[in-house]
Amino acid sequence: MNVQDTDLIHVLPAGSAATGALASRAVVAGGLVYATVIPRREDGSIETGNVNDQTEQVFANLEAVLSQAGSSMDRLVHLTIYLTDIAHRAAFNLAYERTIPRPFPSRCAIEVSSLAVEGMKVELTAVGAV
Repeated sequence: MNVQDTDLIHVLPAGSAATGALASRAVVAGGLVYATVIPRREDGSIETGNVNDQTEQVFANLEAVLSQAGSSMDRLVHLTIYLTDIAHRAAFNLAYERTIPRPFPSRCAIEVSSLAVEGMKVELTAVGAV
């Protein structure tokens, strides 16, 4: 697929959390939305509580950015989950199963040594259909 610059739509969430390099954001290209989300609250601060709180915030941000891009959680194709401790996968999965409609998208969970902000435990990249 050859994507021209005019085919790209950049999507940022509303509010102060939309500024800076660490904003949850999406790009729509070729009928797909590519999103990266972190546990940033609406006030722009990062949720650095437990993995449950961070996962809930990440899913809220994902739902918002997908909606703004013309997609939704039930249109997800793939998720890549970055966890600073793979033992958090069980807690992540509880929220995942409550939040993501079936049939589930393909997914991959990866343990990383750290994320962009100290205290962040989870980050997602997602691909969805528009």
